[in-house]
Amino acid sequence: MSYSLTATDLGTFSQLVGNTALIKREIAQLSSETSTGLISQDYAGLGGAAAPALDLSVQLGQTGAVQGNLTQAANIQSATQSALGQIESIASQFASQAATLITTPQSTDTLAAQARDALGQVAQLLDTKVGDTYIFAGQDSRNPPIPNPDQIGSSAFYSAVSAAVATLSTTGAAGVAAQTLTIAGPGATSPFSSTLEASNATSLVDLGNGQTLPVGVLADQNATATSAGIGTTSTGSYTRDLLRGLATLGSLTSAQSADPNFAPLVQNTVTSLQGAVSAINTDIGGLGAQQQHVSNAQSDLSATSTALTAQLGNLQNADITQVATQLSQAQTQLQASYQLIAGLGSLSLAKFLPPA
Repeated sequence: MSYSLTATDLGTFSQLVGNTALIKREIAQLSSETSTGLISQDYAGLGGAAAPALDLSVQLGQTGAVQGNLTQAANIQSATQSALGQIESIASQFASQAATLITTPQSTDTLAAQARDALGQVAQLLDTKVGDTYIFAGQDSRNPPIPNPDQIGSSAFYSAVSAAVATLSTTGAAGVAAQTLTIAGPGATSPFSSTLEASNATSLVDLGNGQTLPVGVLADQNATATSAGIGTTSTGSYTRDLLRGLATLGSLTSAQSADPNFAPLVQNTVTSLQGAVSAINTDIGGLGAQQQHVSNAQSDLSATSTALTAQLGNLQNADITQVATQLSQAQTQLQASYQLIAGLGSLSLAKFLPPA
């Protein structure tokens, strides 16, 4: 007797092998979805959802970049508020202490030494950094607003103020005040860096959609405050006025306290410091409004990011419950396919060959 393997048998076997390969690929895909939680590791695997998913990813990236900018801006604003608060405290302290010199000039040398120390403190505060950013330097944020703040007591600025104060008896209080106002202003004797004075531009934070927001305060000028007494007791900048006032007090000596020009110069300095205190507080209030603006923008972007993430998740994330069901079904199908192939395999050619 002879046997033959029909074309139908071969076709069935081939179909079973092909179906098994498809089921194995399906199991691999479902297993990947289970482990990663994603429908696909790349956009190509998302099919028709690829284009909207890519667009959402771009939007999320842009939103994240702006959120990073706002975080940096918030950190700068917080540090600026802290530094301005300390600067205001120093200005207020010396405005009060200087006033006592008019009635108790014997403490001049003590206060002068304290003023020189405070001058260095203010210079250091104006060189405050957040990371690599000098927060009072505006767009020239990689360079300190005041070069060598620890040496401001030997700077051209301080030396010029001291030289002017030394002529008090001959120049008079008004003359010395006028000289020191000029010395503290822009120019060769300014305590500030030339790059800062040349830029006069605050840092800007990108809010997205072409919108920007000025951040911080420049070391050499007011933000929104207007200083009173410009030309007589003020340079127009409270930081310049404070540095001028401290340098003036630091240059006074007890030997000058008997000079009739002493009290008028001290009074001019007190008035200047009081004006600086008022202007600093105005800018601190303005900075608070800036902080609120940034905080609101952060809240809006956070909500936007959450919404975009949810939309992207709907396109990319696998339904784990559904995937688990599909995986179980596919594994059952694979087992059944293996059994069928094993059954057909028992119909080996040896069974169809005639005996020798």
